[in-house]
Amino acid sequence: MRKQCKLLILSLFAFTLWQPASQAQTSIGVMGGVSLYSGDLSPQEFGVYFEELRPAFGAFARIEIGKAFALRPSISIGQVAGDDVINGREDRGLSFRSRITELALIGELNLFKIGARRDRGIVPYLFGGGAVFFFNPETEFDGDYIELQPLGTEGQGLPNYPAPYQLTQVAVPLGLGIKFMLNENVTISAELGGRKLFTDYLDDVSDTEVNYFDVLENNGELAAQLSNPTLEEPEENTTYSRGGEFNDWYYIGGLSFAFRLNGSSGRGRMRDGRNIGCPTF
Repeated sequence: MRKQCKLLILSLFAFTLWQPASQAQTSIGVMGGVSLYSGDLSPQEFGVYFEELRPAFGAFARIEIGKAFALRPSISIGQVAGDDVINGREDRGLSFRSRITELALIGELNLFKIGARRDRGIVPYLFGGGAVFFFNPETEFDGDYIELQPLGTEGQGLPNYPAPYQLTQVAVPLGLGIKFMLNENVTISAELGGRKLFTDYLDDVSDTEVNYFDVLENNGELAAQLSNPTLEEPEENTTYSRGGEFNDWYYIGGLSFAFRLNGSSGRGRMRDGRNIGCPTF
């Protein structure tokens, strides 16, 4: 099922990019902003932790379908990170970082327009869609960064433990934004969106019950040490859960600049003379 979702999203992504210019108004654009993690290593399920903000950037196309809806295939690159020391959990001692590469197909729904002219104004919008993203959690150890997924820090792959998690996953982007239409060809947007994930291993941490010696004897000393960095004198039946109740999310927010490729959005059309107008299909 996951493989089918990936193929569907990539097919739709390619299809929208090959639409003839005459069928819809099309813009291309770039985005710059920040990315942020929320999950098992966060002090709260949702919050902004400025120490963990990382740069993000991307590129996209916007295909306008009617006045109120647009499709937006995009690629975004960012990084997420979490650290127990920063968040006051020195007793657990976990940390990670991961680069995120996301391919998405997003639908934008314009809510209303402020401004009498069709080719200028302010437009708040909601967005949602589907995405495939690639990640690879790492942690710092003895001055180097170690990839965590191959180690099996929670016994992944052992009998009675989960299978190793995949580094390619699907997500559901959801968020809101506001467009500033400067003229018939140029739009600047500000938006923030979260990604609903279907994996709890973005940070290599879940709520799985782990036996320290299962990891040590089967996956090695390094895996066991990174599984529970603050454990000093493990006993025979030492078990623990590394994670908590919070599900993993990542967020991308920022400013984008888009330029229309194929003509005017409204030059020469009749103006309705109102300051606030609701777009229609």
